[in-house]
Amino acid sequence: EIGGKRKTAAATKQLEQAQERIAEVSRIIKRLYEDNVNGKISDERFMELSADYEQEQRELKDRAAALQDELDKSQAATVNAEKFMGIVRKHLAFEELTPTLLREMIEKIVVHECSYDENGTRRQDIEIYYSFVGKIDLPEA
Repeated sequence: EIGGKRKTAAATKQLEQAQERIAEVSRIIKRLYEDNVNGKISDERFMELSADYEQEQRELKDRAAALQDELDKSQAATVNAEKFMGIVRKHLAFEELTPTLLREMIEKIVVHECSYDENGTRRQDIEIYYSFVGKIDLPEA
């Protein structure tokens, strides 16, 4: 949870920096245009600088979109985990596995074909996918 919050905070900061730079580059491009119109810089120099700044702005916009997508996914994962924990807290002290509890906590159960090892011991793999969080891999005991 702490690592996720740090990642989210870092991504938020990077997104803010990218958005600030996008706005700054827009102002620079406007000033370049005005300088070109007023004859302060040549057309050739204007085209060169303008192309560089427009390329930087495109890259910044792509990076900002990727960061926003990452933040949206992180927020959705957090919301899903909170929903799951709400269900867990609600049923924390259950004494009986009821159909209602199963429907709320478990999304699906996948039962694989059985297999036998060299000693003839039967093995049956079962995967449980929990609501909102998916499959949780627990260490083998």
